[in-house]
Amino acid sequence: MMNADRAAAYVDLSKTKFLEGVSAGVWPSPRDVGGLPRWDRLDLDAAVDAMGERKKRLAPGRKSLADMLEAEGASAAAP
Repeated sequence: MMNADRAAAYVDLSKTKFLEGVSAGVWPSPRDVGGLPRWDRLDLDAAVDAMGERKKRLAPGRKSLADMLEAEGASAAAP
């Protein structure tokens, strides 16, 4: 469990930007641990994973790096 400072650092944001993201629903809300707000690392990881999925859904036709490398390999193998 992490306080806001550590959670923000974990996702490489300032505390202010992180808390703005919590308010906007980008990052998970904290859990109450003895009256103190704490973020679970696994909740933050899930939010990061979901962010990648959201980007894919928001940008149809956008290719991932894996897709581009696969296409490059296929075109290089073609005669």
